[in-house]
Amino acid sequence: MKFLINITIGIFPLIVFSGCNQNKQQAHEKPNLLFILTDEQRYDTSAPYGNDKIKTPNLNKLGETGIVFRHAYVSQPVCSPARSTIMTGLYPHTNGVTTNNIPLEEQVRTLPEMVDSSYVSAFIGKWHLGRENDTWQGFDLRISTEGGYTSDDTTNLTDYNFWLREKEYEPDRSDKTFSRDFASGLPYEHSKSKFIELKGLKFLEQHQDQPFLLYLSFLEPHSPNNGPFNDLHDPSLVELDSTYQMEPDQEMPLRYHMKRGYSYGEVSNQKLFARYWGLVHQVDLSVGKVMEKLEELGLAENTVVVFTSEHGKMMRKFGLTGKTVMYDVSSQVPWMMKIPGVDPVKIEQKVSQIDLVPTLLELLQQQVPAHLQGKSLVPLIKGELSANEPVFLEWNPFVNWQRQADDCPEWAAQDDCNQAVQTKIRTVVTQDGWKLNWSSSDKSQLFNLKEDPLEVNNLYYQEAYLDKIRELKELIIQWQEKTNDDLTYSEV
Repeated sequence: MKFLINITIGIFPLIVFSGCNQNKQQAHEKPNLLFILTDEQRYDTSAPYGNDKIKTPNLNKLGETGIVFRHAYVSQPVCSPARSTIMTGLYPHTNGVTTNNIPLEEQVRTLPEMVDSSYVSAFIGKWHLGRENDTWQGFDLRISTEGGYTSDDTTNLTDYNFWLREKEYEPDRSDKTFSRDFASGLPYEHSKSKFIELKGLKFLEQHQDQPFLLYLSFLEPHSPNNGPFNDLHDPSLVELDSTYQMEPDQEMPLRYHMKRGYSYGEVSNQKLFARYWGLVHQVDLSVGKVMEKLEELGLAENTVVVFTSEHGKMMRKFGLTGKTVMYDVSSQVPWMMKIPGVDPVKIEQKVSQIDLVPTLLELLQQQVPAHLQGKSLVPLIKGELSANEPVFLEWNPFVNWQRQADDCPEWAAQDDCNQAVQTKIRTVVTQDGWKLNWSSSDKSQLFNLKEDPLEVNNLYYQEAYLDKIRELKELIIQWQEKTNDDLTYSEV
């Protein structure tokens, strides 16, 4: 006969069932963490975010049974800076990772360095915070899939590389590594996502009797836009709004005009999305397997699960293909959580990934360090507090900005292009839907997201909005002072 035992974990009661799994569930009282991170996954890629065309049954189930932050923003819409915030709870301008390929310094604490010593931790997959294959940053185990990001990497021979060699594949590159194009063409059973899944399942089996932090960091659905499920979705089911037929206008920042060089070839927009959805489905399969393993091992009722991405992707909106811009499809991401003992809820308030680390520390019954720049969202999740503070984002220029300047359009002066690619942007998004992208040396943008959710009409240069612009700039200045951001503007 089954009976219920209530055990208080932090602030939440966890319901533990007796039977064959009870001993495993009670092997330790501290909550575990399973953190699933994807790359270049837009927020509109599962049913909890309004997309019922894409085949993501496991993400859909997570959204149905967990917490869904419907409007979650990254700290900076590009890989390394976004990851730095996810790992440290600090904005990029604070932790030093202001652009790609700047290593996270060893003295900057990551989440596994903020929990007590009873936890065993692993990071499996794409790191992209420097020294891809030979740094630990507080993790007990690192299993790598990517290489060659920085000259600080002592080797590009990742764990995935060796795994493929065991499968008798021959590297396609002269440095004895496998390119992303090569890996994307492999059967699903030999894909990076499957490799990460298998290593994650092994970790869970080996460490089921002690508190753990497990990060699974998938490359998919990052480019190349290719994979084993290219033909899973019918392109005719893809419905796109009018902005995917629009060309950039003169109200768009010059830097954005310069980003239009990359192309996916002649493939149609609908087919492009169908292949992209196939990559999301590929990750969804692994999400399902890992969640099943938690149930099988009796760990589900004592494990906090997070699913999110490091940034979104434009996918030809306004003719732009990648990320690194402040539009919502680039800077918003899915963020779902399964918290034992907490009822499902969809949260419509705007939130930021700066709050991830303090939220997780509270859920794991750990002290929240005073140096963190976000706040715990536990009160919001419990319905005790309504989010009324704005969300802040930033953009910092690439280190190799000179190469970006080569994409200067014919109609623009080269000096203007040089200035545009070095611009810094500070963005504020208010809870009532105002969004200001304040640029230091390029066009700024003002959008009313309630009336213009597609971000088509830039209101920044209309006199009627001068008061609103001043109000939003003051919010940014206050945030800069609070977070020690030293960016200054020629005009306030």
